[in-house]
Amino acid sequence: MDTIPGNKKVIVLVEDEEVMVNLLVAKLGKAGYEIKTALDGMAGLEMIRTEKPDLVLLDMMLPRLSGFGIIEKLNEEKILPALPVIIISNSGQPIEIDRALKMGVRDYLIKVNFDPNELLTKIMRLFGEGEVGRKIVENNGTGASVLIIEDDVFLVELLERKFEIEHFKTYRGVDAEQARAIMNSEPIDIILLDVVLPGMDGFTFLREIKANEKWNKIPVIIISNLSQAEEIQKGKDAGAADYVIKAHATPGDIVTKVKGLLQK
Repeated sequence: MDTIPGNKKVIVLVEDEEVMVNLLVAKLGKAGYEIKTALDGMAGLEMIRTEKPDLVLLDMMLPRLSGFGIIEKLNEEKILPALPVIIISNSGQPIEIDRALKMGVRDYLIKVNFDPNELLTKIMRLFGEGEVGRKIVENNGTGASVLIIEDDVFLVELLERKFEIEHFKTYRGVDAEQARAIMNSEPIDIILLDVVLPGMDGFTFLREIKANEKWNKIPVIIISNLSQAEEIQKGKDAGAADYVIKAHATPGDIVTKVKGLLQK
């Protein structure tokens, strides 16, 4: 799966395994991306600061400064979560994946299962590019962008796959803080919002969205396990365009609802 993006994107790769570096530089370079490499954490952090890349690919076990150390610094400097970061690591412990995603990382790939084509697909989806390197909106898809605010990683992955098939551009945030950063930096056409989130709950964040002049026209669909009538009414009173109970809907059903709302 090779492509030539219309506007060359800069990717910083922070990785100390020479074989992996050579593989990704060749694969992503052939796809038309400009790759900058750093072999240790300190060099990688400085490169991110100076190059201001469009994407960072980050190993976790690095000399001088770990991947988590880099993420913490990027958070402190308010570079995350607006800057997309994809981790590629030998460690796949659920607690580490969850921690990384809550810190603003967009995706987490395990090296033992690593597929360069899968990575390229994720990068293209992140940049909103079709297989021939043009923006999705210029191809045969909707070109719409959906922000999924949800801390269930498995559900988010399912939804992203479904939206990808329908040529949507997807963003993910695990809490209100990440969602705000994305909404301030990216054009969002529709939002899927869970109610039970780390920190601020979905109802409160929905009221914040609807009180913001920049965001209040964005349709919001609540997706929740909370199914009591008063909770559904609470969501609609806060401004939700629809309320989907997770147990009663498949990812395909949710995509259909999104498409229906956007066509109104």
